[in-house]
Amino acid sequence: MTDNKRIIALSNQLREEGMQVSIRSTKTACDVWNLLKGTTSLTNLQTALKSVYIKDHHDNQKFDKVFNDLFIDVDDAKGQVLEDMPYNGKNDDKSVEYEDIMSLPDNTIESSQPLSLEKMLPPDFNPETLQQKRIHEKDILKTDISHLNSFDERILDLCRKLGDKIANRRSKRRKLKNAKTIDMPKTIRRNLKNGGKLIKLYQSKPPVRKNKHVFLSDVSGSCDWISSWFFSIIYGCQKSFNKIYSYEFDNSIINTTSYLNSESYYETYQNITAQRLRRGMIHGQSDMAKSFKEFLKDAPLNHKTVVIILTDCRDWRGKREEGVLESAQILKQIVQKSSKVLIFNPENKKRWNTPTSCVKDYQNAGAKVYEIKNLENLANLITNL
Repeated sequence: MTDNKRIIALSNQLREEGMQVSIRSTKTACDVWNLLKGTTSLTNLQTALKSVYIKDHHDNQKFDKVFNDLFIDVDDAKGQVLEDMPYNGKNDDKSVEYEDIMSLPDNTIESSQPLSLEKMLPPDFNPETLQQKRIHEKDILKTDISHLNSFDERILDLCRKLGDKIANRRSKRRKLKNAKTIDMPKTIRRNLKNGGKLIKLYQSKPPVRKNKHVFLSDVSGSCDWISSWFFSIIYGCQKSFNKIYSYEFDNSIINTTSYLNSESYYETYQNITAQRLRRGMIHGQSDMAKSFKEFLKDAPLNHKTVVIILTDCRDWRGKREEGVLESAQILKQIVQKSSKVLIFNPENKKRWNTPTSCVKDYQNAGAKVYEIKNLENLANLITNL
């Protein structure tokens, strides 16, 4: 029963780290423990349990951390016994003669043998002492975005999952367009003029537009904490868009579209970070006018292009001529060349009316500005594009 408690604790801690662990996985893990508990190889146990619990290669690091806490860090001195080194029966101490070993009691000889996993782990394991530290995903999704203004790997991982969910929602919407599903509420309403007789049937066809989507993300010091989450969501749902382009800016722009094709998100993130460092785009200050000029020149804009800009609309270096903001004039040209321009603002709407905010200038230029209240709200905005 003690052994099962440790495996159950392993399952629970993996759930706390955000992994998907089912009852069946826990039962299989118990069977694996019963098979291997008499051996001396902790490596084999770890490998076997990985094959049970890990469904996504992104979870390898989480599993290793929890496994080490429960099985390896119990006792460092005893942990050294659990290496894949078979006992050869020889004594390494030259000061002790072979005859002395032969005269030792039987229980002393047995104690020199490597301990099995079952005997090594202390029997007084108490799962109630384990720290419960997980922030549940549902709580994070609904948390005010202003309270998540720091880098957190767990939130980054959640954003990656959000991207997959958005892709599934958009895929379903696309399939419904080609399906011959009857929209009964619409059919009944439209046939009321016929006395309620269903003379004409109306199919459920959600609008799906084949547009190009161009994402421009502000990575200056005030927005870099959310730009990483924004990119991870876009990376996860990119295949659900017809054509997609990605750019980042602070005082200049970089084209990150090519990095979206990488198979590994973490490799992509490292490459983009390296490019930011080379361009000096780490905790910088935004220059909207200069960045928008470069974007207007380089981005593939036409009447089918939807531009989505992630920014807090703080143009610190902005210049005004006769009361008109320079970056707003350039944004107006972007609006004219595009189908529409949407701005996702992570700032609270109450702060949009402050002197340093240029939300009104961008709205007057023709852009639609949306407040990002939380991650769930951001996901819904991207889903409905």
